[in-house]
Amino acid sequence: MKEAQLAEELDPLSPEMAGQVATTYLFTRRYDEAIAQYQKALDLNPNVPALHAELGWAYAMKRMYPRALAEYEKTAKQNKIVAAENQFVAGGLGWVYAVSGRRADALRITQEFKDLSSRTYVDFYMIAVIYAGLGDKDEAFRWLEKGYKERSGGMVYLGVDVMLYGMHSDPRYADLLRRIGLPQ
Repeated sequence: MKEAQLAEELDPLSPEMAGQVATTYLFTRRYDEAIAQYQKALDLNPNVPALHAELGWAYAMKRMYPRALAEYEKTAKQNKIVAAENQFVAGGLGWVYAVSGRRADALRITQEFKDLSSRTYVDFYMIAVIYAGLGDKDEAFRWLEKGYKERSGGMVYLGVDVMLYGMHSDPRYADLLRRIGLPQ
């Protein structure tokens, strides 16, 4: 937190630095502070899809699903489509669909990721978080294992990702953290 706040102090007009502070709040489950900080970042630049997505995640963690989905509506359609260049935002939308009860929409996005993987690199971590949101731990762990084997970039967030909080009590989670070398 100190490092993120220092970065923001050094560049107070940067939406990216304000967003880093917000993300730190999000990962430490300080959702109200995360929401306020994401809004601050979006005031600096309302055209950053990742900031809208992460603000949506903070709302979803508070079970404010209509607001979470409304944040995604503020981004252009191409930012929500499952494609090689926007897996982070599209995968997060799949998770929001999952936790908000829109199972069919969440599963549609997982299928789009699977289809995409036949043509280009897909971060399997994003598929795993959608299944975690659906409460399907076995399928989530299956995709996390694939991500682990492929050295997925998303795996570095395993220990703090809000989308996976429901899986922490599973022994497979601790085993995966250990194998990656993250604190348990």
